Amino acid sequence: MQNYFKKSVLELRGYQSPPQGIVKAKLNQNESPFDLPEEIKREILHDAGKLSWNRYPTNESPALKEALAKWHGVRPEQILLGNGSNQLLQTVLSACVEKGDRVLYCPPTFGLFSLYTTVYNGQAVIIHQAPGTEFPLESVLSAIHAQKPKVLLLCTPNNPTGSEISTQAIEALCAEATGLVFCDEAYVEFSENTALSLIERYPQLIVSRTFSKAFCLAGLRFGYLISSPQVIEQLRKVILPYNVNLFTELVVSKLLDNRRLMLEQVAYLKQERAWLFGQMQAINGIQVYPSAANFILFRCSNGKDAFLKLKEQGILVRDVSGYPLLENHLRVTVGSRAENAMFLAALREVV
Repeated sequence: MQNYFKKSVLELRGYQSPPQGIVKAKLNQNESPFDLPEEIKREILHDAGKLSWNRYPTNESPALKEALAKWHGVRPEQILLGNGSNQLLQTVLSACVEKGDRVLYCPPTFGLFSLYTTVYNGQAVIIHQAPGTEFPLESVLSAIHAQKPKVLLLCTPNNPTGSEISTQAIEALCAEATGLVFCDEAYVEFSENTALSLIERYPQLIVSRTFSKAFCLAGLRFGYLISSPQVIEQLRKVILPYNVNLFTELVVSKLLDNRRLMLEQVAYLKQERAWLFGQMQAINGIQVYPSAANFILFRCSNGKDAFLKLKEQGILVRDVSGYPLLENHLRVTVGSRAENAMFLAALREVV
């Protein structure tokens, strides 16, 4: 294989999807506990039958871009669509990172930041942020001045810690950045902060969004970027054509028409997050961190043992102990009240 693949790829472990096993409460992948309402599903399936499946979709889905632009108060030429926000992150790094270019990010954070930096032979500049601490703004600004990274990768709310970066801090970073600023807002609907208002003043800022979390669409894969027209114009050159299929385009359009219902579910999950956080705080033997996302990070004295014992009971959480600074830490998705109650009962027994 060493004759066929780049050294950076051969040395990678790659993204690992967690095995499922017996499942009573699936709380390990930050999915919504809600499927789409049956009425909306029936409408979608009816309309899907009218599509010409033998034809390519309209490249770049102009009607969908128009609808998203109207929602966010931007122009269609400021939006780039993709097959999930992960693909769009890959598109950004493939377009701008050459061998040796510096890429700055703050672990523990989204694992694909490190993976794609390695794949494209970038040089990682790392500023750690321990869970439960403030974003290290001054340290990141110092690194920007000293290292001049080609890309600054931010995740807010941050996966897997749940912390968020204030709009003021993001603006301070944009004002000093020497390269692109990529802001992953996959969980922003569960938060109070967004960097969208900064795009007009800082054309190098890219905001990434997804329908996998708040819009219950993890199974179909849809994401989009919002940035300046100049940045989007360059990214359009390298993104795969026809990367949003006919069916996904139809479903996303239908969800945009029904986004009030989707955001009502988000409001429920935010209330459930507050309840779950309070219940977990009352359990002796664990440390719980505040979260602005649809998951909660917590620490046990023996995280691996707790993870396996929960799994034996069919309660799936995510073992994040392999991340920097997160030894013995687990991450639980905020589910329905029934799922959360099952998790709490099992967790109390385990610890």
